[in-house]
Amino acid sequence: MLRMTFGIISASGFDLFKVFSLAYLHQCRGSYNFPKLPHRSYRGFGMEMPTSYATEICMTETIELEIEGIAQGGDGVGRLEELVVFVSGAIPGERVRANVYERHTRFLRATVSEILRAAPERIAPRVSPGDHVPWQHIDYPAQVRLKGAIVAEQIRKFLPNIAVPVQPVIAAPQPWGYRNSARLHVDGSALGYHATGTKTVVDLADDPLLLPVLREALAGLRQLSFAGLINEVTLRASAAYGYAAARLSPTLPADYPALVRLATSWMASTPGLAGITLNDEPLLGTAHIYDELGDVVFRLSLNSFFQVNHAQAERMVAIVQTALAPHGGRLLDAYSGVGSFALPLARFYDEVIAVEVHEPAVHDGHQSARDNRIQNVHFIAGVAERIVASLSGPFQAVILDPPRRGCHPALISAIIAHAPARIIYISCHPGLIGRDLMPLLAAGYQITLVQPIDLFPQTPHIETIIALQR
Repeated sequence: MLRMTFGIISASGFDLFKVFSLAYLHQCRGSYNFPKLPHRSYRGFGMEMPTSYATEICMTETIELEIEGIAQGGDGVGRLEELVVFVSGAIPGERVRANVYERHTRFLRATVSEILRAAPERIAPRVSPGDHVPWQHIDYPAQVRLKGAIVAEQIRKFLPNIAVPVQPVIAAPQPWGYRNSARLHVDGSALGYHATGTKTVVDLADDPLLLPVLREALAGLRQLSFAGLINEVTLRASAAYGYAAARLSPTLPADYPALVRLATSWMASTPGLAGITLNDEPLLGTAHIYDELGDVVFRLSLNSFFQVNHAQAERMVAIVQTALAPHGGRLLDAYSGVGSFALPLARFYDEVIAVEVHEPAVHDGHQSARDNRIQNVHFIAGVAERIVASLSGPFQAVILDPPRRGCHPALISAIIAHAPARIIYISCHPGLIGRDLMPLLAAGYQITLVQPIDLFPQTPHIETIIALQR
């Protein structure tokens, strides 16, 4: 029988299609074309169940169920007798009909086909199609509450003995119109994002997630003929100075004269567009932008990472500074990027070591340090776990802001060996917080702050700043 407490379900690694019975699917539909879906998995359900009921559900079946919780990835969670059902587009408190598109022995995945009883938090979507804004049907205060519940559940599940509470989520001041960058794909005359789990380009006339200057640039490009010339466009805006630049990835062989004509026409029709590059080479105008963060002016190449939500990035720098309580010594910033933390915090330390694998970001960091006359930050290009293990200590503080996959175990071991007094860990994947922090807790560190902050309204993504001290 099923034993489960509904709430947040964590995701890690499980082969999507190993449990499918091809013979049974043929019986259900005659044939089945497997959808191209992202790799997902689920663990920690705490369930025991027979497999008989799972094999009674055809992939094309429509089911009806109550939504009782929210999964880490943003899907609603319900139950169909012995099976857990993850329903995209559903909100806790709703009753829905849903189409099953993926079947496993212990759970199903489905998509809402009809709302039978709507949650009071449900609102009309603003964007269609809206694969890149999967929570746009939830009003923003409810999005913030759900994100807080996701983080709290992951902390409770994997780090049950911490003494500090999870702080309320810091909501974004602008639920729309906040993104300072976008990567758009091109397929013929279609310009937009990939449909979820596919490489199909969904044509998008406008994107209200973007800063106004980027929406203007997108509208300007859509007035021109670009089919056959480019296969990708990266847009980046300066939130501080209000202008934009674009990076074009050409189809091969590149038609350089036609690309110059395209760039010239685009810039002429879009006053806020200050430059266009062809890959990373200047094509017309500027090849980089300047933006501000933490009283530092950053020089940014168009392919270097910078937080997409400027207002929330400012708050993150302030939170990290307060949590570190810096007073000299040495700071290590692993996964430093262009120096989003290293450069604003440099004035509080004698020396800052910034480690980053992406060489263009390291180049940007060097240039920004020179432009701001910051002389005590040293950027090192390389893989964090290798570089940090080779560094000489001591370090009084460490910042870990890894990509979505989290920290490499060798990096955690190297940090423990350096024995800093304070550590800041920033997670964009709540399901990995426990994995990355358990070795630090075992080494004698204690968590002093868990602060979620919403950088990505209209999506289930959430950042969490965690401070540790020994």
